[in-house]
Amino acid sequence: MNSPSTARKLRVGILGCGFMGTALLSGILESIAGSQHDLRFAVTASSDASLERLRQKFASHNDQVDTITSDNVEAARTSDVVILGFQPQQLGQILSDSALVKALQEKLVISLLAGISSKQIAETIHGRADSGEQDRISRVIPSIGAQINESMTLVAETPLSSSDRDLVNWLFQQVGRTQDVPEELVNTVTAVSAACHALTVVAVDAIVDGSVAEGVPRQMALDVAAQCLRSSSSMLQGHMSIESLKQSMSVARGITINALLQLDRGQVRSGISDSVRHAVRYAEGFTKND
Repeated sequence: MNSPSTARKLRVGILGCGFMGTALLSGILESIAGSQHDLRFAVTASSDASLERLRQKFASHNDQVDTITSDNVEAARTSDVVILGFQPQQLGQILSDSALVKALQEKLVISLLAGISSKQIAETIHGRADSGEQDRISRVIPSIGAQINESMTLVAETPLSSSDRDLVNWLFQQVGRTQDVPEELVNTVTAVSAACHALTVVAVDAIVDGSVAEGVPRQMALDVAAQCLRSSSSMLQGHMSIESLKQSMSVARGITINALLQLDRGQVRSGISDSVRHAVRYAEGFTKND
């Protein structure tokens, strides 16, 4: 990843370490294993069951994950960076604690809360909606790939100092790639990301079923499909355009062009586009209703 030339020494608190927080932390720990970076983590959860889950999950990382607690205030107070990882609807309840709000006012706060703008966070923590650089609030949406260091993390373009912005990007580049996005487009691009994951899984599932129907063992078909998907996505990241990739595969009377023509008979292409547009509109309507 894009690590700096000098070692990082950083304490990170993850408040409400649920599925995404756990995936993020797992990916970071894997990425920095054996590196020069000295990262320590304090994670919180509200229930005994969640705390026990975190203890079991990170039992082999006691040196890095040195605090697992239900005390949000202490975790925030002792951290340099605080990640808000709880459910969006819990924002008002959790930040009704004045001691926690005070602790957060001096920190770089990174919000993973879907549908909650940086201005809403600023208003809750600082008592005003005009978020500025001095508020040190970043809004970030990782993808599920964070747990295997393959996230496409969306970083909202919020007012931050260059050092804070670099730190946010570096931290999330430990678990994949980051993409700066104008904040007004974050919900839209989040919907695109979610739809892409879902539609891709459905496509692979259909490919595997079709392969099995023609006599290919299921695991073999899955391995081939997954690797082809991986190689295609890698080629599209700066190596080839969609048009050139399609042209290179579609030789005269070839397998690929005939497969594509058969696919078009079912109006799959327009169905995919319509699904993405529906996801975007749903996300925009959902966040407006909130």
